[in-house]
Amino acid sequence: MRLSALQPLLLVPIFCGILSVASPGITTNTAGPEMTADAPVHNEEDLYNFTREEHNISIAGLSTKDNKKDIVINDTLHLKLVCYLVVDSKDLQINVSWRHGGEKISSNLYAYNNTGYQWNTTYEFVVTDINKTGDYTCIFSSVTEVKGTFSLQVPLVYGGSKGLVTYNGDSVALKCHTNTHNPQRWLWYKVMENELVALNLSSDSKRYKELSKKGNETNLSITDLSESDSGDYVCKAEFKNVESEGRVHIVVLSYMVPLKVFLVIAGEVAILVAVILVYEFMSKKKQNQEDDKKDYEPMSQLKSEDSSLAEAGTTRQRKA
Repeated sequence: MRLSALQPLLLVPIFCGILSVASPGITTNTAGPEMTADAPVHNEEDLYNFTREEHNISIAGLSTKDNKKDIVINDTLHLKLVCYLVVDSKDLQINVSWRHGGEKISSNLYAYNNTGYQWNTTYEFVVTDINKTGDYTCIFSSVTEVKGTFSLQVPLVYGGSKGLVTYNGDSVALKCHTNTHNPQRWLWYKVMENELVALNLSSDSKRYKELSKKGNETNLSITDLSESDSGDYVCKAEFKNVESEGRVHIVVLSYMVPLKVFLVIAGEVAILVAVILVYEFMSKKKQNQEDDKKDYEPMSQLKSEDSSLAEAGTTRQRKA
């Protein structure tokens, strides 16, 4: 009797326990700020497993011009970007936001606060690939708006600034380099129909040879050139998680091209010489004609005078 009397009491907590297991989605937690689809998600351990760098921008007042700082990235890096704003009033209402390029960064990914006359905001993330480079901008908005921009860049690769001109059958050496950063490896491509085609740089390659691998420099030799080798060549520097590239343009000409140019120039020179000779001949002929005319006029005048004198003498004789 006692056991049967206790059965209803025992069933109540068991039934409640079953309900709690069957309904795991019912919680008392409230949802936080909405995250963007491409927001980098890292726990504290992830952030501190990488080399850490901190970069700061200080802005003096809301009337200050925008500030910019360049940061070169060549490896996976934990970055801490901090913007400071110093104002002259404690009562200002200031909104703080961050943007990556043209995209707004979710507010749950950065922190901000103010202490008296100074505001600061911090954004921490890990640069894992080239998509994480670009401009990161902190924005302080009140009556006016000021910005601080961190420009994350890969190391620049310098190729030929001017095109190289060579001829059929010749050889050429293409060069690319970075200023200070040494890539893990260099790769060379030929641009064909807007696509990159990798060049064969193996030891058995007959036409392409990489002459040196001097850390931050690469040299590519191409032999037995033909006109089909004309175009753009891309030198790509691969770092740990980012890459950068430069371009070199070459033009391969047939020997007939300079010969044609020479023949055209020679023809133009010959025509010019002929014109000059004709002009001189005509000028000389005209000059001779003028000289003959000048010589003829005094002789005519003398003959006229002689004739007049003879007529006068004849007249005198008749009068006598």
